[in-house]
Amino acid sequence: MNTMKNDLSRQPAIIMAVNFLILMVIYMLSRWFFFYMNLDSFPDVTFRQLLTMSLGGLRFDLSALLFLNLPCIVLQFLPLKCRHTVGYQRIVKVLFLILNSLGIVINMADVVYFPFGGRRATSVVFSEFSSESNLFTILLHSMTGYWPVWLFGIAMIAAQILLYVSPISDKRLQPSFPPDKVYYPLHTVILLMAATLVVGGIRGGYGLKMHPLRQDSASIYCKNPLESAIVLNTPFTLLSTFYMTGYDDPHFLPDESLDGIFSPIRNKEPKGGQMQRLNVIVFIMESFSREYIGFFNRDNAGGLSQSYTPFLDSLLTQSYSFEYAFANGTRSVDCMPATFAGIPRYIEPYCYYVYSTNTLQGLPAMLREEGYTTAFFHGAPNTTLGFKGFANAIGFEHYDGMDEYGNDQDFDGTWAIFDEPYLQYFARKSDEIAHHGKPFLLTVFTATSHDPFRIPDQYKSTFTRGEIPIHKTISYADYAIRRYFEQVRHKPWFNNTVFVFTADHCGPACRQDYHNEMGRFLIPIFFYTPGGQLPVGCDSTRLIQQTDITPTLLGMLNYQKPFFSFGKDVFSTSPSYLNYVFYDHNGQSMYYLDDLMITYHDNRLIGIYDYRHDFSLTHNLIGHRSRYPQLPFMQRQLEAIIQQYVTRMKSNALHQSSWR
Repeated sequence: MNTMKNDLSRQPAIIMAVNFLILMVIYMLSRWFFFYMNLDSFPDVTFRQLLTMSLGGLRFDLSALLFLNLPCIVLQFLPLKCRHTVGYQRIVKVLFLILNSLGIVINMADVVYFPFGGRRATSVVFSEFSSESNLFTILLHSMTGYWPVWLFGIAMIAAQILLYVSPISDKRLQPSFPPDKVYYPLHTVILLMAATLVVGGIRGGYGLKMHPLRQDSASIYCKNPLESAIVLNTPFTLLSTFYMTGYDDPHFLPDESLDGIFSPIRNKEPKGGQMQRLNVIVFIMESFSREYIGFFNRDNAGGLSQSYTPFLDSLLTQSYSFEYAFANGTRSVDCMPATFAGIPRYIEPYCYYVYSTNTLQGLPAMLREEGYTTAFFHGAPNTTLGFKGFANAIGFEHYDGMDEYGNDQDFDGTWAIFDEPYLQYFARKSDEIAHHGKPFLLTVFTATSHDPFRIPDQYKSTFTRGEIPIHKTISYADYAIRRYFEQVRHKPWFNNTVFVFTADHCGPACRQDYHNEMGRFLIPIFFYTPGGQLPVGCDSTRLIQQTDITPTLLGMLNYQKPFFSFGKDVFSTSPSYLNYVFYDHNGQSMYYLDDLMITYHDNRLIGIYDYRHDFSLTHNLIGHRSRYPQLPFMQRQLEAIIQQYVTRMKSNALHQSSWR
């Protein structure tokens, strides 16, 4: 029995597991210490909520510890017999203690840093302090001014040193090895198995649909974005953003002049009157390019050109639509920040960048404060793309995904529930929510028009038209939307509802004239109001983008409070209204104002286009800039937008309490 016990105590996996368990306890204690020292920042967190966030934080603790200790894990599992010697294990021990002492110090530093930054530190902190000439003085002050923090940190470091479990080092207990032809293949297999487990632990799970853990994944366990700092740990936020450097300050304009040129604070002077308590349902249609919709692509005779959306073509004749409507990004994760928080993509997707735990003011949160029920529906697994976490962060009260749908028979085998059954489910849920008697904001994100473009077997002979694979799924999704409206059009709440349609981004382009920096961003955005709240027609003058959806809806509802958005209310009658669009792609920033589009790259003007008469953007007019007296104004506007974006991202100034 003692021999077996001694053999087990020499196993690297057991040694590593015990030491990791000790570290997990230390990280949990550090989390609670962080919470206690920053109680003023979390006045509404109950014990139950703290427990939920702590349990959720275990995933991030394990991920950070596995990543931080990769060198030690590799050393412990290499198929080498020298691993079992006292000297080798001493090297592993020293490296392990150094790495994890560093992790503890980093965690403690954020106890001090958090009240100033309002979020866990990311790799941006290195660039933020890189130019500090008195960095040593700052660190010395933090050590003396916050001595309880460092005392706790020293105690945690001492605990991990004292509790570290080493293999039995008695040289008389030499391990017995199997023959080399057994030992090396066996331990190579063990190494590969360990690598598989480590990768899963760092990612937070396995599977193509399981998106790797990121900072905003913590929002699943919180009621507001600020609380994600309790779930996270600083080694995780640093390591997960290490390759990201954050934004460079553009310094286009003096900071004090920015708000006078472009301000993202909207509705500073509300019109007054009662808020219109209309219901709102937002359809986000997967990969729905404007190119696929005949209504927007008429032939020379004025008729519809090739269309894959007969129902939407019909609905558009009863809606207020826009000839020029733009996505603010190229990926599904770009859509939600733009549509519901007024945050366009700039250089990197907001949800993946180092600032993703900034506090946002989302449309769902604003309407919840006004008594609305808010819910987000998406037929994919609940972990897909981190939608659930972001939906929670911006204030959606309920999230309905594939887990809540509860019938895997309708799963497409790869991505999500097929659109028709899921939208029938959404129709039932819409009616259930309406019966509660409160106004509501509901969003449904379709999925079938996503690669691999599968449709249910019973419709394969029905939807066959198309030049590229996505076309038949666009037709199927259009049919699924028609079936939704068949279910709800006679409901008592229907005429009191604003239906907003948009796409998350464009799909694959088939038409040559869409293969450019405008065509790749043209999507449908239109408002269908069966109760007649808006007139019917296609607006060929005003430009709209995804970031305009929230301000426009709040304007329709006569919302009476200021809010934050890089978009605009497209129905505004203000004399200061600007008819603009802004988006970024492949290092270029595009800015439209009325009839002109300009492009920036490396902070300089590289393109001018008369896009209304040059749809394919084949004629760069930069050599004729003197013809366009509005250019200096446009350049100033674009520079102010970029500088506001960068400045506010870096200072976490996207929410009401931070407005200047």
